[in-house]
Amino acid sequence: MAPVPTGVYAITKPGEQMLTLQEGKGDAVILPPTGEPGEQEWQVEALGNGNVHIRNLKHGTYLGYGDEPNVNAPVKGSTEMCEWALYQSAQPFTFHVVVPGGPIDGAELALDASLLRIFPPRTALRPLEVGDQRQAWRFEFRE
Repeated sequence: MAPVPTGVYAITKPGEQMLTLQEGKGDAVILPPTGEPGEQEWQVEALGNGNVHIRNLKHGTYLGYGDEPNVNAPVKGSTEMCEWALYQSAQPFTFHVVVPGGPIDGAELALDASLLRIFPPRTALRPLEVGDQRQAWRFEFRE
């Protein structure tokens, strides 16, 4: 069973930073509220195996990482359904968003801020650090 029920969520970091998809197949970025309907809202669909699909409401594309997940791979919008595992963190409603079936190259990979220092801040797959709350995302139920 998935740790969150199917529904629409804002997926956030502390300080009002929100997972954002400004273009259908563009990079998933981290921005304060933009005021653009749907680009910061995500349909989370619970799957029978306990994983989830995460689809952007505005563009209808899925949060994805391409064919071969690897360290520092950018996370983008994709027309292909992509599964994610949600690992509960120390805070309520807060999860590490992880590529299922790991480890890959010796580490499980999680959705995190990219190491690229450009604006807007991009997301990428980074080695999972379960104890690092900065790597976790809060799922705020919208409807």
